[in-house]
Amino acid sequence: MLFRQSEKKNSDEVLRKLPSRGQRLHSVAAVLRGRTFQGSFQVGGSSYELTYTPAKAFVVGRRLQLQGRLTVKELRGEFKPSESGTLLAIMIPSTRERVRATVVGTQGGISAAPPRRQEHTSAVTATPQLPEVESTGATSFCGVVYIHFEPLAGSAFGVAADLGRLQLNARFAPVNDAERALQGAYSWIVDALYGKQADVSSAAVATSELNKLLAES
Repeated sequence: MLFRQSEKKNSDEVLRKLPSRGQRLHSVAAVLRGRTFQGSFQVGGSSYELTYTPAKAFVVGRRLQLQGRLTVKELRGEFKPSESGTLLAIMIPSTRERVRATVVGTQGGISAAPPRRQEHTSAVTATPQLPEVESTGATSFCGVVYIHFEPLAGSAFGVAADLGRLQLNARFAPVNDAERALQGAYSWIVDALYGKQADVSSAAVATSELNKLLAES
């Protein structure tokens, strides 16, 4: 097969016309509020709010996969008068449903552990494999989950950045019983899937519990 090499002048011209990859957004910090992970970030001098609301949870291999609504809101230079006479910025959202996200890592927390189902705590304490500390055993819990989104197009959300490998660093800091119950369900799944030996049956039961909580929230 023959390839014709273009002249250097033409090659340079083509390179100049190639679109720039632009800035890449690697991660966004977030916290669970209700059943929604809420975060914010800045790109190119613009500020954005990001929310991810899981609607369903699945076990895929040895990973927890979520599916839900992803919304990005940009604070733009558009204003309207409020009742008090001040100007309020309009938040213009971009939303996509059924966005897949996979939990690729976790971090234990140090505080009062969230509630666990009795079956789970009994099973853990009956056959202890590790010392009882804040990151193992029935009193353990998940403090942070690191979530990889499926490849996203920044243009679809009005963001001038590459979102192809966006990670959500999602922290649990519950302020009510509903959030504590969700943290407990996520922690149960983490125990079952992300240890040295995966307990698929326990993960399936825990995922079913999480789906019930997501539907109730």
